[in-house]
Amino acid sequence: MLNAEPVALVTGATSGIGEAIAERLHAANYRVFAVGRNPEALQRLQSRGLAARSLDVTDEAAVDRLVQEIQTSHGGVDLLINCAGFPLTGPLEQLTLSDLRSLFETNLVAALHLSQLVLPGMRERGTGTIVNIGSTAGRFVGPGAGGYHIVKYGMEALSLALRAEVAPFGVRVVLLDPTGVRTPFVTTQLDAHPTYDDDDPYGGFKRRYAESTRRLSGTPRVMITPETVARAVVRVVEAKNPKPRYTIGASGKATLLLRALLTDRMWERILMLGLRD
Repeated sequence: MLNAEPVALVTGATSGIGEAIAERLHAANYRVFAVGRNPEALQRLQSRGLAARSLDVTDEAAVDRLVQEIQTSHGGVDLLINCAGFPLTGPLEQLTLSDLRSLFETNLVAALHLSQLVLPGMRERGTGTIVNIGSTAGRFVGPGAGGYHIVKYGMEALSLALRAEVAPFGVRVVLLDPTGVRTPFVTTQLDAHPTYDDDDPYGGFKRRYAESTRRLSGTPRVMITPETVARAVVRVVEAKNPKPRYTIGASGKATLLLRALLTDRMWERILMLGLRD
């Protein structure tokens, strides 16, 4: 670290994983710019001493202004945490293209844009770290959440390619792939009991998918907390030579091991258990 109070920019910091990361970095003596769109959460972060800013990461002009502000007032960003994003479930046939575009813009394009903005300063200083929050959903595919799998596979490619390109300049890029994380958004979705149109050809599948997801999430040690991810981020940032990618959560590691051992056909059969009529 170059100074006593290095500067961290954390996106998606008004809830869940991002908020936990921002607070833990603040406790580790970072000057944290925590950005998001929830006014109440921003006020809460501000009251705790973080530099909270309202920001839509898909608003390119607003993002440009914020990074320029940090550059002017603090000399640049030492640590970028790309955490902004949201899930998207549903059969691929029924996803609206506008929803899919929004998913890509928020989860993936914004992460690249922010990286492009902070990299010139990092290259000039010869140091800096970018941590991208991916998901084990970017390492395997299951039915019912194809859109989310697609964008998380994209984050894998972005992170690993960018890491190789900027390593010669002394800049580190690390990808964290958590298993399912119990955030307020996720628990709200799990607790919901939507009704399905009888004319919907995917109605039965959607119902069984929701029931299966609730059962799985209720299994002990399947899901982890945002604080678990936040602790992993701090360990990665403080590591002398971090690995390109980390899997967070025992259930995620077990799933990836199982996927590596099975053929595509065997994997598909396991995933469809309980989802077929």
